[in-house]
Amino acid sequence: AAGGGSATSTMLPGPASRGNGGCIDLSTSGLLAHGAGSSVVVSDPRSMQLVCVLPMPSSSATSPASFVTAVRWAPAASASSLAAAEDAAGAEDDHRPLRLAAGDRHGRVAVWDARARAVLRLLSLDESRSVAPGTSGGVQDLCWIHHASGWLLASIHGPSLLCIWETSNNPRVLWMFDASPEYLSCLRRDPFDDRHLCALGLKGFLLSAVPRHDSDISLKEHRIVCGAGDVAELQRLEKDISAPAPAPALAAFPLFAARLCFSPLWRHILYAVYPRELVVFELNYSIALSVATLPRGFGKFTDVMADTDLDLLYCTHADGKLSIWKRKEGEQVHLLHAVEELMPSIGTVVPPPAVLATTIWQSESIFRNIDKQSQDLAHMQSSQSMIFDTKSHQNMYQGTMTYLTSISEDGKIWSWHLTFDKSVSSKKINLGTSNHSDAGTSNPRSNGLDFTIKINLMGQLHLLSSTVTTLAVPSPSLLATVARGGNNPAPAVPLVALGTQNGTIEVVDVLANAVSVSFAVHSSTVRGLRWLGNSRLVSFSYNQVSDKSGGFNNKLIITCLRSGLNRPFRVLQKPERAAIRALRASSSGRYLLIMFRDAPVEVWAMTKNPIMLRSLALPFTVLEWTLPAAPRPSQNASKQSPTSKEGTAAESSDETSESFAFALVNGALGVFEVHGRRIRDFRPKWPSSSFASSDGLVTAMAYRLPHVVMGDRSGNIRWWDVITGLSSSFSTHREGIRRIKFSPVVHGDRSRGRIAVLFYDNTFSIFDLDSADPLANALLHPQSPGTLVLELDWLSTRTRKDEPLVLCIAGADSSFRLVEVNTDTKINSASRLLTTKERFRPMPLCLPILFPTAHALALRMILQLGVKPSWFECNNSDKLGSNSFKEGPATFGDLRSYMIETTLPPIGDSVVAELLLKVLEPYRKDGNVNNIFSLADDLA
Repeated sequence: AAGGGSATSTMLPGPASRGNGGCIDLSTSGLLAHGAGSSVVVSDPRSMQLVCVLPMPSSSATSPASFVTAVRWAPAASASSLAAAEDAAGAEDDHRPLRLAAGDRHGRVAVWDARARAVLRLLSLDESRSVAPGTSGGVQDLCWIHHASGWLLASIHGPSLLCIWETSNNPRVLWMFDASPEYLSCLRRDPFDDRHLCALGLKGFLLSAVPRHDSDISLKEHRIVCGAGDVAELQRLEKDISAPAPAPALAAFPLFAARLCFSPLWRHILYAVYPRELVVFELNYSIALSVATLPRGFGKFTDVMADTDLDLLYCTHADGKLSIWKRKEGEQVHLLHAVEELMPSIGTVVPPPAVLATTIWQSESIFRNIDKQSQDLAHMQSSQSMIFDTKSHQNMYQGTMTYLTSISEDGKIWSWHLTFDKSVSSKKINLGTSNHSDAGTSNPRSNGLDFTIKINLMGQLHLLSSTVTTLAVPSPSLLATVARGGNNPAPAVPLVALGTQNGTIEVVDVLANAVSVSFAVHSSTVRGLRWLGNSRLVSFSYNQVSDKSGGFNNKLIITCLRSGLNRPFRVLQKPERAAIRALRASSSGRYLLIMFRDAPVEVWAMTKNPIMLRSLALPFTVLEWTLPAAPRPSQNASKQSPTSKEGTAAESSDETSESFAFALVNGALGVFEVHGRRIRDFRPKWPSSSFASSDGLVTAMAYRLPHVVMGDRSGNIRWWDVITGLSSSFSTHREGIRRIKFSPVVHGDRSRGRIAVLFYDNTFSIFDLDSADPLANALLHPQSPGTLVLELDWLSTRTRKDEPLVLCIAGADSSFRLVEVNTDTKINSASRLLTTKERFRPMPLCLPILFPTAHALALRMILQLGVKPSWFECNNSDKLGSNSFKEGPATFGDLRSYMIETTLPPIGDSVVAELLLKVLEPYRKDGNVNNIFSLADDLA
C-alpha cells in the first residue's frame, strides 16, 4: 500500500466546501462517502454516525494534501472472484477489501480499503505519462465499469481527458481519450450493462464507451443541444475562467454544473441537467425525447437522480430546493409534481448554508424488490395467480418510501424520508410557494395517479461546522471546584473546545469522537478560547471599526456548558484603540489575563460577575499560568521519591495562590503570584546573566512549577528552574517557535520535562528535557505527513503512568485529530494513531459489511436459513446446564422469528442483525455454536 495515507478513527473532518465539487456516493450496503477538504468521510446514514475518516495521502511530507474532488464505491465482487480470493488468501478479512476510490485536485486517485482504512493503490496519471506533476490536471469524476478481467476504474482528468485504469496488482492506464475542446463534467455507469459508461460535457457533448475483450473500447459520440441561456452563460464564463488550463470543470466553472443519470427503469434512457434545462435523451437513436426548462423562481439545476422503483426524478437546485418530477403516462415527458426544501428555514442562520450534494438510497429499493418478488411468488402459487390487477399501477406509489441524504457546507449530514400517499383532495398539488403555479406542474387526474409527497427530517450528523481557528483543552487544578458547588475538586473531562471561523464553539467528546454540543457565540471569527475549570469557556472576537475614528470592538463572552448560556462581560460603549491579542486562564479558572496589542494587560477575577483586579503596563511578549502540579505521592510512599524536589517546590508556595511567568520585549523574565486580589512578585531565583539572549525575541512559553520553558523566534529552547535558578538551552535548528506545551504528568512518570513544540512552519516536534540530549532524542513531526498543524495541546485525562500520552491537533485542513504518542524507545514507530480505546456510540453500527468475515457469514446464514433451537441443546457437563435454554413455541419455527415476533416494542430491521449476533455471542464463547461458523464457511 502507498505510504503516507494511514487513516484514523479518532479524527473529525472539517466541513465540505465547493472545492470538493459536491462529490458523494452511497454504496448498496448503506455506507455514505463524501469529500470534506482533503479527507473522505465515511458515515452510516441510518444511525447518523461517523464510521471513519480517510485522509488523502500527500505527495510529500512537507506539502499539504489536496482537496478530494471525486469518490466512488466499488461494486460488490462477484461470487467467482470472492472464491478465487478465498482460495488464494485463506478468506482472511485483509483479502476482502471494501474498496473506495477517491480522486483529488492534484490528479491522483487513491483506492482505499475502507474496512482496513488503508490505501491499496495510489494512481498518478502524471507518473504514468512521465510528465511534470500537475500537467494532467485534477480529477473531475470517477466511475467503476466491468470488464472480463474484473472491475476497471474510469476517471476524468483535467478538462477533457478520460482514462480507464487497471487497479489490480499491476495498476496502469489501459486507455485514454482526449475530448478537447470539450469540458467533461460527469461519468455514470449503465444499470442495465455494467460495461457501458457515459461521459457528459458542459457544452452538450455525450460520449458512450464500452470496453471490449481485446483491450480496446467501442466509442460513440452524441450531442445534446443546450439551451441558448446555458450556452451564453458558458461562453461568458470561458472569458473569465477562474482556473488555469489543466484544471477540471469543477475548478474552472464552479457555478456551472452538468450532470446525468441513467434511468433504472427504461433501457437506453438517460437524464441530463444543465443549469436551466432537464433533458430526457435516448441513446439508441441519439435524440432528445423531451426538454423541461427551469421553472420560474427556482435556483439553477445542480444534479439529477432517478428513483430506482418509481417513475420519478429528483432534481437539486442551487438555492437548496428539491424538485420532484413525475413522468407523464405513455410519454417520456416529465412534469413538475412537488417542491421541497433541503435546508429548513427554521433554526438556520441567514443566509442559510448551501446544500452541496445529495444522493438517493439504493438499499431501500433492494428491500422493496425482495418484498415484491416474494409477493409475486405467493401470487403464482395461489389459485388467483392468473388474474391481473388493473389497479396495481395506480397503487404503485401508495405507501412507498424513499430516503435521501444531503450534505451542507456547515458540516452537517441530513437524512430525509419521503413518503408517497394518496391525496385526499382532487385539487392540484400544492408546490409550497405561490410563485410556482405557472411552472409546468402536473395534473394528478391527467395521469390517473393522485398522490402527495411528504418529506421528513429523520436525522442529522453534526461534524465541524467551519475552519478551526483555536483549540482549548481543560486541565483543572486541585483548586478548581465543580460547578454545582462544594469543595470537591473538578476532574479533568474528556472534552476539547474548538473555536471556528464562523463564530461557533464546538465541544468535542473525544471518547465518542463526535461533536457533543455546538454554541453560536460570536458573529465573527473566534480569535481565542480558554477553559475556566471544566464547565465554563471564555472566548473573544473583535472587528475593526470602519469609520474615521477607527479602533476595535472587542467582544468577550463566558459560555456555560451546563446551561448553554452566553454571558458577555467587559462591555464597552465605544471602540477601543487596541484589539485583544490573547487570553490566558489559570488552571483553577479563577483568574484571567487579557492581553492587548500595544496596551496594558488586564488581570480579572472570574467570579459570578467578573471583576478587573489590576492593569499591568509592562511590554509583555508572552504570559503563561502555571499548570497543575504533579499529584503528590501517597503518605506511605518513599520520601526519596524522584518527585520530592517538585513536591517541596509546590509546598513552598501558598496553597490558594496561583502564579504566571512572563517575558518582556527586552528579554527580561519574571514570575508574578496572584493571591485573592493581590498581585505580588514571586521572587524566583534568577538564572545566570549569560542565560538571557538578545538575538531572539521570546515567542512561546510553558510553565509548570518550578520549571519555565521558553522558545524564541530563532528556534532556541531554554528552560529555567525558578526555585534553584538552574537553567540550560539548546537550538532546534528550525524556524521560530509559536507554542510550547508541557505534557500532563502522573505519579510515577519517568520524565516530567516532556514538551510539544509547534513551529511557525506549522510542524511540531516532541522533546524530553530530562534526557541528556533533548535534540537527539526528539520526535520530529512523526505522524500525519502533509498535515499542517495550526494548534496543539495535550489531552489531560491521563491518570496512570502506563496510559499513553495523547496529543490534540487542529489541522490547517479544518480537521481535529487525536494522536497517541509513544515515547518508548524500544518501539520503532515514534507515534501511532489512537485506535485502541473503546468508542462510545449512542447505538451500535448495524452494517454487516463492516463485520469480520466469520460474523458476516454467520449473520448471512441466520438471515437466510434461520437458527434451529436444537443447535443450542446443552450437555449436562456444560456450564449453562440442561435447563438453561428453553425452546420457543413450535409455531415460530426458528430463533429468527422468535426474536422478531415478541411482545417487546419493535426494534426495527436495522437493529435485528446486531441483536442476533449479541444473542449468539455467549453460546459461541461457551463452545456450543462452533458448528454455526463452520456451516457458514460451507455455505460461502
